[in-house]
Amino acid sequence: MRECFFLIASITIGNPAWTDATLPSAKDRWFVPNVGIAESLPLKLEDVRLPRKTDLELAELPKITEQEPIAATPAETKLLTAVLATQPTGEPQTSFPSDTPKLYLRWHGEGLNADDKIRCVWIAEDVGGAAPANYQVSETSTKASETGGFGTFTLSRPIKGWPTGKYRVEIYVGDKLADTIRFTIEKVGE
Repeated sequence: MRECFFLIASITIGNPAWTDATLPSAKDRWFVPNVGIAESLPLKLEDVRLPRKTDLELAELPKITEQEPIAATPAETKLLTAVLATQPTGEPQTSFPSDTPKLYLRWHGEGLNADDKIRCVWIAEDVGGAAPANYQVSETSTKASETGGFGTFTLSRPIKGWPTGKYRVEIYVGDKLADTIRFTIEKVGE
């Protein structure tokens, strides 16, 4: 069974005394299922709070001053950004299975000078007994061809396989460290 409400309303505009004269049989009431007929209480205009206008006067006009220039954040001043993936155009990752054939480091420069040296250093931070801590696995470099240059560095899986553990790759522009990416090599199935 559907419930419904019937509303019989009277609206009085002007003098409330006119209500009985103009609509003698109409009252504010409605039917409520399982309750019966309900009536509303009359509302007097004095009880209604209307919004009020508030005027403010300023003691003096606001002063306009020169703003300090906003300093660039470190993310805005980076010379280049880089990501690691398992494919030349693959999704960025920071964890790789030990059977990954190659790691691809894609980099993109901003504000580089033509012929800037871009250097990539692969480091095994902690691979247990496979190598000493912070062991430099490989280093390679290239030159930027333009200010918005880009490129890819690769590192192939060693013949005996990747030692599991923590690694990082550091990317330099000239002698300045531009970015560091930390990643892990995990046993297959972990």
